[in-house]
Amino acid sequence: MNNITDTKPVLVAIDFSTDSEAALLWASHYISHIQAPLIILHVVHDPADTPGFYRREKDDWTEPLAAVASRMAEDFIKKMQKKYPKLSCLQDSRIEFISGLPPGRIVEFAKKEQAQLIVIGSCGRSGLSHILLGSVAERVAQISDIPVVIVKSPANIEEKHE
Repeated sequence: MNNITDTKPVLVAIDFSTDSEAALLWASHYISHIQAPLIILHVVHDPADTPGFYRREKDDWTEPLAAVASRMAEDFIKKMQKKYPKLSCLQDSRIEFISGLPPGRIVEFAKKEQAQLIVIGSCGRSGLSHILLGSVAERVAQISDIPVVIVKSPANIEEKHE
């Protein structure tokens, strides 16, 4: 098998959703077969479709969004570690935060890290919300030279087909 330090990393972009959980699980399973390092990335932004996404503790509006995002990511990873204790890659992964608009920043970061693959969750918007807001995952796939895997959570797949 390859030496993990000689293998290009797999980048998984998260937004703390159930689709991010599914993407992180998919990436964890994948890297267990190829022995690649895992980088977990969150792009800090305040999305237009859900202003106030980052919930500050006790409504402290002076707390930087990056600090709130860091806390949310820590909670997300702890939840994943508790829910999936056998996923050792969660302890060994590197977590990164960058600011900006997610599609471009994800691709830019993946290139900088020489990632072999980008894994991202998608809630699969449709109709007017897709036309107005688009899909981060879809845009990443459009602009990336690096292969992209888009993962949907089983819960979102079931909801769409009910």
